[in-house]
Formats: sequence, structure tokens, C-alpha cells
Amino acid sequence: MKRGQVAIFIILALVVIGATAGIIYVKTSDKTSKQDREFFASLENKPSLNSIQSSIIDCSEETSKQALDTIAIQGGYYTKPENSLELSTSFIPYYYNQGTITQPSKTKIESELSSYINENLKECINQININDFKINQKSPETTTTINKENIQFTIDSPITIEKQDHKIIYELEDSPVTINSELNSIIELAEYITQSHNQDPAMYCISCVADMAEENDLYLDLIPMADQTSLLIISENHTSSEPYSFAFLNKYTGDEKSPDFTAGNQGNIPPKEI
Repeated sequence: MKRGQVAIFIILALVVIGATAGIIYVKTSDKTSKQDREFFASLENKPSLNSIQSSIIDCSEETSKQALDTIAIQGGYYTKPENSLELSTSFIPYYYNQGTITQPSKTKIESELSSYINENLKECINQININDFKINQKSPETTTTINKENIQFTIDSPITIEKQDHKIIYELEDSPVTINSELNSIIELAEYITQSHNQDPAMYCISCVADMAEENDLYLDLIPMADQTSLLIISENHTSSEPYSFAFLNKYTGDEKSPDFTAGNQGNIPPKEI
């Protein structure tokens, strides 16, 4: 998929596909009794239990990927902020609005990622239906950490699997999901672009932006819209086989200038180009 196509999809439908998730290993809780362990380890129950475990892993990985995809295309938010452009099925936040900076902090974005998992993981797990096993999950409490080259989701969510009078508990807390991503670099680049406009309303350093994009193998698309507003899309495709994009809006007073906007055309800064 070409970068131009990614931009079109964002404008029309805000559909984004994202990063590659790591593997989760489900850990059995120490609260499970020896008798229950032996019951579920029997030849009769073990195949079904393995299928349930595999489904739990799939839910954890898929929900984490969906969290990253959704939050990225919505500029770091799961819950719609007040200062944003509402679309039919989603929204794009403003990071710079006529001199006012409203970009979320990295801590805020981590919190939004956690909120997505907390609200959506249970729905996936509730759909697991294998034989006569019952599956119950406590509301998850997720801690998200955006690192330099990846994102870690630590999900505190004991999952109880029951059959007859026996139960076994799986713990996800000690098995974080790891997704390779340049989100940290994307946030830094977005912050530089936004802050530089506030520090010097007349111009921002296009060569500095190009250097930052090149250093982190990122693509930056600047798309002029109505009312002195520009859509900015930062993309990367080297941590996954599919493009991954982060979108936000900057609304100007009309006094700001940049080489891209003064030309009146869409600006594009790929790695190793200006």
C-alpha cells in the first residue's frame, strides 16, 4: 500500500492497520488447587483447555493491536477530546489551534491505550465458547508503556475457567504484550512540529523535520484543508508488513508559513528527502 493511498483512507474512512504484536504466555495462578490442576490436565479436558488458552492469547494480542490502531488514527485518543474534528465514525484531534497547543502528553496517550484494552478485552473473551467450560474475567486493569522501539501492555486480569465443580485461574499480569512500533518517535516528531509553530509563528524548520523523519525512517504527509487547517499524517512501515499511521490537525491563524503550505500543494517528507 502506498503512502498516498494511506492518506486517502484516513480522510475517507479513518481505517488504519498497524503493528505486529508479540506473544503472550498465560500463567497459571498459584490460587489454583492441586486437585483442580490434575482435573484440567486430564486427557479428557486438556485439549479443550488448550483451545481456551489459545483463544485468550488471541484476544489479548488482537485487542492490543486494535488499541494501537485506533488510538493512532485518532491522534493518541480513545475518548474524543473537546478540541477535535468529528467525523462520521471517528474524529481527529487538533494539536495546534490558532496559537493554542492541545497535543496530548505521552502519559496521556499511554492512558488512552490502556482504556481501550480495559473496555474491549472482556468483550472478546466473552465470545469464547468451548464445550461446557465457563469463562469468567474480572475487569482488566492495563498499564501501557511506550518505549523507544516498542509498546508494552501489562494486563492485570485474572481469568477463571470452570467445569463442573473445578476451576483454574490464568494470570495475564506477568506476561505483557509487546508490539514493535515507532510510536515514541512519532509523538516526538508531532511535538516538534506543533511546538515549533508556537515558538515561531512565522516558520518552522523544514530541514529539521526532514532530519527527524529520516533518522526514524518515518514519512510525513501534510495535507491542506479548509479554514487554514492542515491534516498531518506520520507513517512508518518498517516494524510491520503493513503501514501504520498517526493523524492530527493543526489550525493556523493565516500568519504561519512553511515551504509546503506556501506552495499551495500537499507536502510530503519521506526519509532521505526534503
